[in-house]
Formats: sequence, C-alpha cells, structure tokens
Amino acid sequence: MKKSHSDGENIIKLDDRIVRFIGIPFFGFVIPSATGLINIYVLPVHAIIFYYIYFVITAWIIWEGNRYLLFHYHPAILQSNSVMQKYLMMVALHVFYTIPVSLILLFGWKWVTGVEYASANGILVTVVMISVCVILVSNFYEKALFVKHTEMEKLNTEQLERAKIQAELEALKNQVDPHFMFNALNSLSYLIGHQPKKAQQYTENLAEVYRYILRSKDKDLVLLREEVAFMKMYVSLLKLRYENVFRINMQWDIRNGHMFLIPPVSMMVAIENAVKHNEISKVNKFVLDISIHDDVLIFRNKLQKRKTTRDSTKTGLKNLDERFTKLLGRNIMVRKEKDYFTLGLPLLRLINHESNHS
Repeated sequence: MKKSHSDGENIIKLDDRIVRFIGIPFFGFVIPSATGLINIYVLPVHAIIFYYIYFVITAWIIWEGNRYLLFHYHPAILQSNSVMQKYLMMVALHVFYTIPVSLILLFGWKWVTGVEYASANGILVTVVMISVCVILVSNFYEKALFVKHTEMEKLNTEQLERAKIQAELEALKNQVDPHFMFNALNSLSYLIGHQPKKAQQYTENLAEVYRYILRSKDKDLVLLREEVAFMKMYVSLLKLRYENVFRINMQWDIRNGHMFLIPPVSMMVAIENAVKHNEISKVNKFVLDISIHDDVLIFRNKLQKRKTTRDSTKTGLKNLDERFTKLLGRNIMVRKEKDYFTLGLPLLRLINHESNHS
C-alpha cells in the first residue's frame, strides 16, 4: 500500500497488466467495428491498419485515464456510507472524463482523415458505447480494489494487533524483574538477619538466577528443559533459606523436556506464588508436586496458610496469565480446593506423539 503525497490517503496497488494488455486492443478493435467507424469494405488496407492503430491508442488513453482517476479517488469513494452514493460518484467520475475525451479524439479523427461515411450520430453512438464499456470495466476494477482494500485493512489490523501484543509482552516481561527482586531481596534480608553465613552463598546463586532472567528477556518461549534447569537454580536459593523443610517433587520424566516450549521464568513465578502464600517451617514442611497432564504443567501443594501476611505486588499470577494468553492463546489454570492449591501452565508441544507422563 502506498501513501499519496497530497492527502495521505492510501492508494492501493493492483497488478492488472494482463487485463490491460488484452482489454485495450480488444476495445480498440471491437468498438469502432461495431459502430461502423471503420468500414473494411470501402477502405484500403493501409487505411484500415492506420485507423485501428489510432483507435487502440484512443482506447489506451481512455482506459489509462479512467484507471488513474479510479485509483486516485477510490479512497474518497470508500468513505461514503451509501452504496448508491458510491456508485453515482464512480459513474460521474468516469463520465465526466470519458465523454469529453472521446468526443475530442473521435471528431479529431474524422477531421484529420476526412472520412465521409462517419456521421456525427455515428460518433455519438460510439461515445455512448465507450462510456457504457468504461462503466462496466470500472465496476470490475472497483470490486477488485474493494477486495484488495479489505485484505490490506485486515493485514494492517493484524500487524497493529501483533505490534500491540508484542509491546504488552515487553511490558509484562519488564515486570518480572522487579517482582523477582522484591521477593529475592526479602529472602536475602531474612538470611542476613538470621543466617549470615548462608547470605553469601545466596547472593552468588542469586547472580546465576538473574543471569538467566537477563538472557531470556528477548525470548518469548524456551524449551521446557531449559526452564527446568533454571527452576533448579532458583530452588537452590529457596533451600538455602528453608533447608530440608522445602521440597520439590518432580513427577514426570524431565528427559522429555525437549518436547515442549514454555514462556521463560514462568516456573519461577509459579514457585514464588506457592512460597509467598504458604507457611514453611519445621512444623509445616512444604512439598510442591510438579507433573504434566494433557500438555499442561501442573503445580500442586497442600494449603498451609501463613500466620502472618506478606506485602505483595500482586503481579505474579496475573502477569503469568496475560503472558500465556498472548503467547499461547490459552489461560493458566488456577484451582483452589479445600486443602490443596493447583496451578496449571499450558505447554506448547513440539513433537506430535503421545508420551506417558505420571
């Protein structure tokens, strides 16, 4: 689609070279023959050839002029809400060009050649026939332009929607960092105050985890096995704080991690959510079961309500759901039962075969 220099309206490009190559000579031969402007029975051969060349040129001038007007003013015609008004505008556009140009060219031909059998009435009939043919051809052009316009509007809408989704995804990704740092620094603060020796190891592990987050910022999806490897690094941070009272129970074969794609850092957000909302202590040991069922990564834990609430940025699961919706077209699954909480993250399967997962 091309912008016009004057008003910025969109001018549609249409590849009609074959139609013009056939149509222009066709009308240049048929119309003067049908109206009797060329009488092959009384004219010498050289005159017939010259006249047909002249009328093909005439057809070219009329065709190209009307084509230019239709392409140039088609955006304005499209703005009309009335079908009748659109049709009248199109007809008026072509008639006001076709009739004067046809009259000039035809009477000019009669004056130059001096043919006696071509009467004024014959020329007027020819002009009427040319006008009718122009309207018929322009009608086909208008339909082709309308289809092309609709296709390009759809394409533009899709491109704008993709750009919007990409911008929203970037915004969502940028929310991961502060959300992660908020919880990580809370944990580091706790370790510094209660277990300063572990704080150093926690800081080193935290750097490795953050390195993965930075590497994955430009990716929309990663292999599940990469995400699992990152998840283990993140869990190592949690175990520095919670030691043996925190455990992840993997209930599926991690060797199948190459079969699925998942948005990066989503497993960390799921585990963060579980840690944030559950009591974890020597009295209340915490086990998080992770499994795969029907191409969904399932996180399930027993509810252990915290005695004291923690401040929350409230972006975790909401952020996660928006990312999955935009990238995979599927929402995350959140189910709260009497004693258990279940979170399901949809996976994108790469290899189309069945695998048995526990």
